[in-house]
Amino acid sequence: MSEYGSIYIEKGPGGFGGPLVITPTEQRHTVMYILGEMDKPPCLDRIIELSGMIAVDGYKQTVPEEEIALAIVDCGGTLRCGIYPKKRIPTINIMPVGAAGPLANFIVPDIYASSVGPDQIRQATEKEVQEIEIARLEKDGAASSSGKSEKKSKGLFGRLMGK
Repeated sequence: MSEYGSIYIEKGPGGFGGPLVITPTEQRHTVMYILGEMDKPPCLDRIIELSGMIAVDGYKQTVPEEEIALAIVDCGGTLRCGIYPKKRIPTINIMPVGAAGPLANFIVPDIYASSVGPDQIRQATEKEVQEIEIARLEKDGAASSSGKSEKKSKGLFGRLMGK
């Protein structure tokens, strides 16, 4: 059994989103990077060093989505920056891009941070793991529960009036 470490990722200068806490597991232990402008993201070595995750170049190899703990992109605001957030896979963008492009509504701060470089990544404390990661997991569960669809069906007036 491998030893994994939790990492804390915050947005960089001019960035959007975060902070994120990523805790790899035996099931989710891969950091997938899909870059158009370079071979390897500058933050990749730091992520691997602190987390123990396995790095995979998404243009050269694929892995099942359920093994991806973190995705890294270099997207200026078109499609790539939203593909993994749409699947609720935590994503970092090495470019300073917020919620943009055709999948902008999926690019939300609890699973996305941008303008991320090595200086925005460090070992997570136990408190950060509990606060940030658990909140994200609870949101993931709430998003798939019937409570959310019930809220949607009330309409705007019903939500505003608490009915």
